[in-house]
Amino acid sequence: MNRWRYLLLPLLVLSCIDKHKSDAQKVTVKPAVEHNLEIGADTLVLNLEKSKINWVATEMRGIKRRTGIISFKDGFFLTRNGEIVGGKFTVDMETMDVTDVPLHENIARRNLLNHLKSDDFFNVKNYPLSTLELTSVHRIKNDSLKISGNLTIREVTKNIDFFAHQKGGNFKTIFTFNRLDWNIAYEGSWADKTLVDKDVELTIGIMKE
Repeated sequence: MNRWRYLLLPLLVLSCIDKHKSDAQKVTVKPAVEHNLEIGADTLVLNLEKSKINWVATEMRGIKRRTGIISFKDGFFLTRNGEIVGGKFTVDMETMDVTDVPLHENIARRNLLNHLKSDDFFNVKNYPLSTLELTSVHRIKNDSLKISGNLTIREVTKNIDFFAHQKGGNFKTIFTFNRLDWNIAYEGSWADKTLVDKDVELTIGIMKE
């Protein structure tokens, strides 16, 4: 099996439309679809040592900003004749950490992480894994792909459509989705009453070894 040298996936970027403007596309959200892995496709395994997830969270319409990291548990792409035809990626939510709070501020770091991992957000104790499974990939231009995938967070699975760019061994996509669609902080919860922004911006960048 081939291996990928690098996968950069800044995941779970809670962005604000007003203060924290983004040109990212808004995904189309649909019910989850049944999907079988491609038979006869080559497997490109994710290199976990070279892969990472960066996230940015904002509150109060982008006035307050937080950053952090999460790690993959595993992942792979499926290819046929050099074209991506599928894949699946699993994120270990237990590895969530913050990077904008200094290491010596132990209490602040612990409080923020406990809040993010609580039922107000990702409920990591009960839902330790999140996944994205690509269900269809169509090339629409030389460097442009239209992708559908089942995104599962907190055991809520919905299918999303988004566009991506591929040039040689590079793959990149940027899109936003509403975290409330996946029950990441229910409407009316303490988190929403404190004006935590709802949009999630996801950037995926891949470089082949």
